[in-house]
Amino acid sequence: MKRAIEESFPIVEINRLAIPERNAFKPIYKMHKWFARRASCVFRAILLAAMKPAGTDIMDEFYKDHTDDPDTNGVRILDPFMGGGTTVIEALRLGCHVTGIDLNPVAWFIVKTEVEPVDIGELEGAFERLAQRKTASGKSVKEELLSHYKTDCPCCGQEADIIYTFWVKSAICTNPTCKKQVPLFKDYIIAKKSPSIRYIPEYHCPHCKKTFDLEIESASLIAEKSLMMENPLDSAGEKRGNKRWTVVDNFTGKAKCPWCNKPFEPKDIKDKKIKKSRKKVPLMVLLCPHCYSVWQMRGSLTEELQCPTCGKEYSPTSGNVVKGKFICEACGNKDAVIVSVKKLPENTSLPIKPYAIQGYCHRCAGKKDSGTDLLGQVFASFQLEHSCQVHTNNGKFFRRITPEFWKKYNAITDRWAKDKQQLPYPQVPVPYGEKTKPQFGRTCSR
Repeated sequence: MKRAIEESFPIVEINRLAIPERNAFKPIYKMHKWFARRASCVFRAILLAAMKPAGTDIMDEFYKDHTDDPDTNGVRILDPFMGGGTTVIEALRLGCHVTGIDLNPVAWFIVKTEVEPVDIGELEGAFERLAQRKTASGKSVKEELLSHYKTDCPCCGQEADIIYTFWVKSAICTNPTCKKQVPLFKDYIIAKKSPSIRYIPEYHCPHCKKTFDLEIESASLIAEKSLMMENPLDSAGEKRGNKRWTVVDNFTGKAKCPWCNKPFEPKDIKDKKIKKSRKKVPLMVLLCPHCYSVWQMRGSLTEELQCPTCGKEYSPTSGNVVKGKFICEACGNKDAVIVSVKKLPENTSLPIKPYAIQGYCHRCAGKKDSGTDLLGQVFASFQLEHSCQVHTNNGKFFRRITPEFWKKYNAITDRWAKDKQQLPYPQVPVPYGEKTKPQFGRTCSR
């Protein structure tokens, strides 16, 4: 019997689904990182098209419940190179009997864990028991772990959560008279984003009568005003060119004219008769390779920029690593990264260090201080009590590594070195896998 996939395939429709999915895989696929993981919507569509008869509208079948579908239930699917298990999981969702094989033991373990039955109640109970278990410091495991992921918010000065830490490897200069550590940066761009904000175009200053964009919401990825730079040629936002702009303070309700620099209070911004538009504002968070300051550029980047902290100029798009080779800034020596790696002692890796963090402040996000943490407790809304730069970014901000961070980091490193022999961390050899000439493949079947 002719199948739907032999007749046609909804490439355009599936492509629309694949683009957003690639940016945020579904939770079941987050058990462990797997390289080049395929989009689940693509494989769901392929499987349906391979099992459904010709003439079937695959997109009409795509969102249906296939629990009792005779075309898919019990069909035997073999994936001899299953990798991260996209085919396996999507076929199981359609009621198929699936066999997945992979030589890599990591792939085998990932897929096995993704598809094996789980009692949610037992899992949540075990998680809670582990979270409340007391540590040597007297804190619960939950409190102990979260205490290591704290920083102070540069906007309001209160305690905030660390969401992410940015790390960089360093090569050891191969010049025998130098041997300094060289951080391996391809460029100095930490993050890019173009938030959409509300604004009133052609707003008239009550003092000088000149016009500008009055931005009702702030556009920022960092919290410190002194570290916010702008390109005067295009900082107003997409399709606004070099138009001048100003922002209404979300706490005082006041703004300052970008022409005459006089303050004013735009009380009419709540008037529904006044047209309000939206625009995207390009922002980039940059790292200074000289002083390791983390700062923001609004608008496009230029060839050379000046760090607002140390005043030194550098190219934000040109790091010290090009096509696998690095340049030592101390002595000028140029060599391949792999050469530096080969000169390391046996069982030694390139040194690594943090250079920036992304944080989250629930006060700047507009949430009550009710003891909520990153484990899922929910805050209630409340009125901002300070002039906030990251409120419209949901309280998230980027910042440099602080002395307090280094103090905590060094203390944790020392503690690990002291206690690691008594701690249950993986110490067994990595099993044979695809890259280590395995004798047999491993099979995961349900």
